[in-house]
Amino acid sequence: MKAKHLPAYIILGVILTTLGLTYFQFPYLRITSAILMGVSYFLWGIVMHFKDKTLHLPVVLEYLGLSLLGIMILIFISLRA
Repeated sequence: MKAKHLPAYIILGVILTTLGLTYFQFPYLRITSAILMGVSYFLWGIVMHFKDKTLHLPVVLEYLGLSLLGIMILIFISLRA
């Protein structure tokens, strides 16, 4: 991790922490917050790689796959609970 990226990681951490707390505190918002967490992570990754000029199709697919996996896991957990 480069020092110049630290503010971006802090922003991502704040967004995901806020959505994570929403996920646990408000059961009726679990599916929405799970989707927002995945979308936030995906967009953050795309923006970071675009700014670094390292955005390529495999990177986009990697972020998309991890985001979808995270969304599916959180939704299945919330439906099970």
